[in-house]
Amino acid sequence: MNCIQFGNKQIAYEIIRGNRKKTVSVHVGLDAMTIRAPKRLSEENILMIMQKKAQWIINRQERIKRESQLHPPKEFVSGESFLYLGRQYRLKVLRSANGCNSTCHLINGRFQVKITNNAHGEGAKAAVEKILINWYKKHAEKKINERLPYLALKLGKQPTIVQIKDQKHRWGSCSLSGVIRFNWKIIMAPVSVMDYLITHELCHLIYPNHSTSFWEKVQTIIPDYKIKRNWLKEHNFTINNP
Repeated sequence: MNCIQFGNKQIAYEIIRGNRKKTVSVHVGLDAMTIRAPKRLSEENILMIMQKKAQWIINRQERIKRESQLHPPKEFVSGESFLYLGRQYRLKVLRSANGCNSTCHLINGRFQVKITNNAHGEGAKAAVEKILINWYKKHAEKKINERLPYLALKLGKQPTIVQIKDQKHRWGSCSLSGVIRFNWKIIMAPVSVMDYLITHELCHLIYPNHSTSFWEKVQTIIPDYKIKRNWLKEHNFTINNP
């Protein structure tokens, strides 16, 4: 573990290097911080980047701490709220006879998750979480497959493959071979924000960077993309810590 001193605070971070990585990215979490960097980038250069970003990192850590206090981890019990397409829905956990299939449905404005009678304590929590996440993943794939063809047609670009993944630090990614991957959690965002995320990755098929030309292309499809991007920033902690 590496450390830098900033004022009276110490910032600890882990460096993760990748052969295909061309830029440096900083990921700040509640308990850990990682620097993803190109394999050949020297530790001196990484240290310089850390020193320049030190104040931002500290501010980010403090914000995450505040957010974690306001939004404690989910217990996956009846009464808790979960986002879907930008709206909050209450969870209701039901019990079924042993051997019956576990299910999840959105009925009358509630998530109804059914688990077996023999699941208790942490086992019940894990069962509800797994069922709910599987439901999210299924509906994320369905909604993305509904929206993507329309947006791809407007851009005149088609991905080679579209995948739904469990990504911890990204909403989506686009490879040089045209494979687009989406974080399943984007199904928690409003459809208009999903359209921005889909458009963002499709535009990387044209511009594999975040240049001015890239953002201009995004704006031709999503004129108010900055508003959508801000929504994601404001709800980032809630969505990524369901």
